[in-house]
Amino acid sequence: MFRSRLCSLLKTSFKFNSRKLSYKILKITPITFSALTTVSCDDQKQEVTEISNTDSLEHEFLIRQATTVNVNAATQLLTVTLVAIQDTSERLRDALTKEICLVKQAIEWGEDGTPAQHWDQLVAIRGALCDLNHNLRTLFSYMDYAEKLATVAAEISYLSGNTAASDAICERIDHANRSCNNQKKLTHDLQQECLELQQLAIINAPHLEEQLKPNDKKRN
Repeated sequence: MFRSRLCSLLKTSFKFNSRKLSYKILKITPITFSALTTVSCDDQKQEVTEISNTDSLEHEFLIRQATTVNVNAATQLLTVTLVAIQDTSERLRDALTKEICLVKQAIEWGEDGTPAQHWDQLVAIRGALCDLNHNLRTLFSYMDYAEKLATVAAEISYLSGNTAASDAICERIDHANRSCNNQKKLTHDLQQECLELQQLAIINAPHLEEQLKPNDKKRN
């Protein structure tokens, strides 16, 4: 009888303890699982953020690299066009100087004393001046487009954060403008001198008007 009661008591105690332990396990487990899930989500978010930041840096780097290439190309175009303008302007001024010398000699020698080959040289110089003026106008139009291209390259470089390249090409644009304006002034001054000399020669020696009269079409 006593043994039977003892066994019953032990069974009841074991069932109670088992239920109590199961309750504790159920109570603790959801919290632990939730914490693990939260940590896992945080890790995934961090990985996504790191990937996004990496992609953003790569895109920005590629854009800056592309703007650098664009700036270099625009700078090269400015340089080549400027060199061509300077060279053509110098050749034009040399031709103008020769024309001035020929006109002065014709005035000094007079119509009868001026040999026929002298007039031929003057005609040849004027033909060269016509071609050089045409080439120079074309080059200045090239420079206008090159300046626009360089300006766009400078703006894109600045917007992309590549301020060093933007500042460099802006300086190059300013230098090209100053150089072109200087070439225009030097050429214009010499052209005015030549034109005034021809007008003076026509006034002082009317008989030389046909030979010395400038061709307006060639001057424009």
